[in-house]
Amino acid sequence: MRVAPEARRIVGAPKGPPGDERSRLLRRLRGRKFDRIRYRAQDALVALVPKRGPPRGIRAAIGRSDRRWYPLKDGTHLVKWPYPGGAPPRGARIERGRWDHEHCAACNRHIVPGRTFWQTARGSCFWLCPYCHRRLRTLRHP
Repeated sequence: MRVAPEARRIVGAPKGPPGDERSRLLRRLRGRKFDRIRYRAQDALVALVPKRGPPRGIRAAIGRSDRRWYPLKDGTHLVKWPYPGGAPPRGARIERGRWDHEHCAACNRHIVPGRTFWQTARGSCFWLCPYCHRRLRTLRHP
């Protein structure tokens, strides 16, 4: 069975022709210094969020951190975010090692524990998978 090119796009990748957003980001990152890092799973905080939205304590704890929302059949959500340490907020529990992957900023591939990724050394933080970092190195400077 043949799959149309647009169907091969990674779920959650930006809209538009495949590769356009990735190429645009990689061109923006030309000339930036990157450090190679081995990814390790982190602990996560997990909370059940009612239909009306997260309670104030949970909302404050999540803040601007990365988070993942999982819809449940009854209309509530399970929200998960990296555990920064300290006492968890009321209504949240710690799950050891459950923040178990990140995503490449360019192509959205998973970065999994034990594998390496490339992080910008200064300025805004971007994580690239090895494939996109190799691609970045082949782009010519303007």
